[in-house]
Amino acid sequence: MISTVFSLFFAFFPLADFTSFTYCHENTRGPYETQCIQLDAEAKGEVKFKRREAETVNVPIQLSTAAREKFIAVVAGTNYLDHPETFESGKKIADLGAKHVTIEMAGGKREATFNYSMRKDVTELSTFFEGLINQETLEFDIRNAMQFEKLSMPKRLEHVENELKANRISDPDRLIPILEKIEADQQIMNYARTQAAKIKKQIQAAKK
Repeated sequence: MISTVFSLFFAFFPLADFTSFTYCHENTRGPYETQCIQLDAEAKGEVKFKRREAETVNVPIQLSTAAREKFIAVVAGTNYLDHPETFESGKKIADLGAKHVTIEMAGGKREATFNYSMRKDVTELSTFFEGLINQETLEFDIRNAMQFEKLSMPKRLEHVENELKANRISDPDRLIPILEKIEADQQIMNYARTQAAKIKKQIQAAKK
């Protein structure tokens, strides 16, 4: 049923309505200075993030079919960033880090910047992109651990499993290739390989 709704939404808001969408989160606290995702209308693009006192990392990204439909839905849900001046709640709350969103359309460009929003459509968009950023940084760390820190794999996979349970990963399908790679790597301890297989089955079961 959910897939049908997204498909109808997807058809109603054609991909050609925009050419590029960018979401960036800048933070004065935490391990990352900046985290950005840029996607075209086919949900293909690049993730960029910079840890403090480290170089910027660029990673190509192509969303799965399900996540691509969700991407279109959350962008269209804001009516393509219509009335960006209303995105910020205006309430005095803690500094959560500035979020910058930009959309390139045939008629021009729309931009918005906010720390915290009370608009449901903006919150859904932000939650989706924060989930994408989260999983990309997790996967990047896992790939590094596979090469240089194999003993840390169980802890890293436990983190991934916890983030999945908390719905803080927006495109679980894209984790399957790296989980399969871990599962097949004879140089990684059996416990971690078993963990990877378990998480993969959980993702596959959730799709049914």
